[in-house]
Amino acid sequence: MKTLTRWVKIALIVLAFVLGIWFALENAQAISVSLMGLELPALSLGVWLLLFTGLGVLLGMAVSLLPVMGLRRRLRAKERQLARCEKEIKQLRLQPIRD
Repeated sequence: MKTLTRWVKIALIVLAFVLGIWFALENAQAISVSLMGLELPALSLGVWLLLFTGLGVLLGMAVSLLPVMGLRRRLRAKERQLARCEKEIKQLRLQPIRD
């Protein structure tokens, strides 16, 4: 199953790469982009769209990283609490029952 998942991921990456090249070749009109007063070099429309899409994906991943890190920290704290509770339960089970 792991091998199949790996091959599917590789196939999707290759497909995305091929589609990106195809998209860039289909949109070959050269344009220059002005971004907040900064004049960027003239590249094809497809290249600019792919670059900005990639930048958006990276920024989205960076923004979502902060909540994920907080959730992982909370998970580790809960795992430590669970381990302490399980240790306490184990100790209580070993104690003799008093009437």
